Amino acid sequence: MCETYHVGIRTARDVLRRLSQEDLIRTEERRPSVVIYRRPEEEGNQVEISAVLARRVEIGEIYETMGHIMPELFAFSVQVCGREAALEYLKGMKKDGGSALEVRWKTASTALHRLLDASCNLLFRDVFSSLKICARVPFFLECSEAASLSRAYRDYGNPVWIAEAVETGNPEEIRRRFRTMYRALADGVEEYLASLAAMADGTGCGTPEEKRCFSWNAKLGRDHYYLQIARSLIDRIGTGFYRDGSFLPSEAALAAEYGVSVSTIRKALAMLNRLGFCRTYNVKGTQVTLFNDEATFYALKNRVHKRETLLYLSGLQFMTLAAGPAAKLAFSGISGTELLRLKEKMEQPLSIPLDVLIRCVIRYLPLEPYRVILQEVSDILHWGYYYSFYEGGARSANELNNRALNAFALLEEGRRDAFAGELSGCFGHALEMVRDAMVEFGLLEAANLVTPKPQ
Repeated sequence: MCETYHVGIRTARDVLRRLSQEDLIRTEERRPSVVIYRRPEEEGNQVEISAVLARRVEIGEIYETMGHIMPELFAFSVQVCGREAALEYLKGMKKDGGSALEVRWKTASTALHRLLDASCNLLFRDVFSSLKICARVPFFLECSEAASLSRAYRDYGNPVWIAEAVETGNPEEIRRRFRTMYRALADGVEEYLASLAAMADGTGCGTPEEKRCFSWNAKLGRDHYYLQIARSLIDRIGTGFYRDGSFLPSEAALAAEYGVSVSTIRKALAMLNRLGFCRTYNVKGTQVTLFNDEATFYALKNRVHKRETLLYLSGLQFMTLAAGPAAKLAFSGISGTELLRLKEKMEQPLSIPLDVLIRCVIRYLPLEPYRVILQEVSDILHWGYYYSFYEGGARSANELNNRALNAFALLEEGRRDAFAGELSGCFGHALEMVRDAMVEFGLLEAANLVTPKPQ
């Protein structure tokens, strides 16, 4: 559980204790926990149906979001691990191709998780799992006798059809088949939910109130206060708010600004010292030193710092794949008035054009689950880390800024696909820049996070 959810052993034990207190599981010393919950027979499935109908709109948006994100992630994972390895992961899908729907789904789910793991990205599996959980897949599998769902599965054959696409080795064909699969599932689920809603109206119960509860935390188990503050200070240092050679505010002033204790600030500053961004002196305070090669080399031997850097690179890689489809979806909602606001923001001192653009795209995305995911990933991309590689920080006219400004020009010209492609390219450039530097510093695992090929 600790490895799956990226948490400490104490957190895992707290969760198990809570589940046991609520009579959902039974725990015994040195034995696996056992699920003991049983749905009350007298209630039938009415409680589940009401819960699903209460989230009907959100469930539809989740399936649509999966249709935009997951084809990109799966096709890229095949690219990373290679055709032969991918087929090995998916061979169980062929074996169970003629089995019952529930068996086929579980086999496919296991195979696809293994495929995503092969990408070496720390976020792909989490995104997929969170979407699946909120899509209420078990509920629809239990109700698979519904004609609409049966038709949805016939529309794309079965998961074997996906494995056959991998055999072709053609990324576009892999993406196309995954899109077809998710489109069929989204249509089938919506048709089935419509029939359930009609039945509920017929009983006089009416349609339950719509509830929104999709959530996903990209920083699961890594969101300590001192890490948040360290990221914030890195942003300010890398973008030039705190210049090289200057001194940071006192520990007391930083504690007051961030609303934390002085000891939390000291942990954050200690991290910056180890990463080479600062050096703390007795009495004098903490001086900005930007990147110190020797300090960075030793810091990356630390498990926590390695994980943080790999998470950062994983975020850049994810955005390279997901930002383009998002830009296409948001494009029509970005008005002329918004373009003027964007231009004004990008011209402000210390602004980061790419950050301004992606936050605009997120704001105008019509799918809430997609917005949640991109917002979470954007929050871990502390741009100061990237700009610290340049002597002039964000003020220097580096390639990333130039490409982001070019993306904005394409947006102004109304060239949707070109804008989406250039936006993805910006994240790809940042990934290459930081990854290659980290490999030179000795973080060899960073080399596994390859840059997605442009479509």
